[in-house]
Amino acid sequence: MNTGVFWQEALSASSTVLSVIVVFGALIFLHELGHFAAAKLSGVRVFDFALGYGPILWQKFWRGTRYSIRYFPLGGFVRMAGMDDTPADVEVIPAPEERFDHKPLWQRILIIFSGPAMNLFTAFLLIAIYLMTISIPPTVFNVAPDSPAAEGGLMPGDSFLSIEGQPVKSLDEVLSFIRTHDGQALDMVVKRGDEEIGLVVTPRYNAEYESVMIGAELHEQRALAPPTAIKAAIQETWRWSVLILDYLGQMITGKVQPEVSGPVGIVVMTGAAAQEGLAALIRWAVLLNINLGLFNLFPIPLLDGFWIILMIFEAVRRKPLAPEQRGMAQFVGLALLMLLMVFATYQDLLRFIPGL
Repeated sequence: MNTGVFWQEALSASSTVLSVIVVFGALIFLHELGHFAAAKLSGVRVFDFALGYGPILWQKFWRGTRYSIRYFPLGGFVRMAGMDDTPADVEVIPAPEERFDHKPLWQRILIIFSGPAMNLFTAFLLIAIYLMTISIPPTVFNVAPDSPAAEGGLMPGDSFLSIEGQPVKSLDEVLSFIRTHDGQALDMVVKRGDEEIGLVVTPRYNAEYESVMIGAELHEQRALAPPTAIKAAIQETWRWSVLILDYLGQMITGKVQPEVSGPVGIVVMTGAAAQEGLAALIRWAVLLNINLGLFNLFPIPLLDGFWIILMIFEAVRRKPLAPEQRGMAQFVGLALLMLLMVFATYQDLLRFIPGL
């Protein structure tokens, strides 16, 4: 057995597992942190801040709150006075002004909304940091079959280093070489992974586009100044939110085939993004945060959107729902979420296990 290959594969697998833990853990932590911070700022007593469910793996009590990590990592929770049952080990019963249900309606909505809002803000922040710090040299994004690029051996992910012995540092320089060398073989050096590879590509005139082309989709990115990056990050967060909601609407109305991912799919795709590099992992983390933020705003029992709708309904009605009515709504919500989880996991298994 090649020891070097073994350790390289082991290191790759370890980095993938670590990436999954960091991305998934941060996703949950930031969501619950939004609820926790808003509750603390509103003067609500917080009993528990937990990552995961089930038996406690680690815990620490600090200033009246138990911070814990649980055995089952699929989620997390913040337990507040006046919204959840008081734990048996709480020595001092919270005063009325420390209870969630004694706060004004706007504060209660803010506390609930802050979880999804934190995920959406995290997505915006990641996009802004990405645009401000990451530069991508002229790179092949896609290659058309039977094109000059395919014939010359160009592959997605190749980044241009030089053409005809001249270094190229921008997409404009690459396109200038291509457009001025119709039918002429170009010696190119590209970076593929950690290797530098020499290729020969012959551009051809494309009558449809009336231009000399190599049949490849090329891409580059330059780090932006903070004001420009912030503006672009707001636009991208909004654009992705609209796209996701539009796609969900099409699934609900039957215009597209329902396709959802559960924990298995998220883990697999996080690992795949980690293998592609930091830029791909950041983009995937952005997508996960936007999805989680929007999903939690749906008016499904147990989700944040349901509690917001319920509080508004009770404020208009001037009377809370009876405990048995709330319990039934929560039971229905739990059943719906469990069905969705089973369906998503089944879809994941069909997608990632051939022949199942």
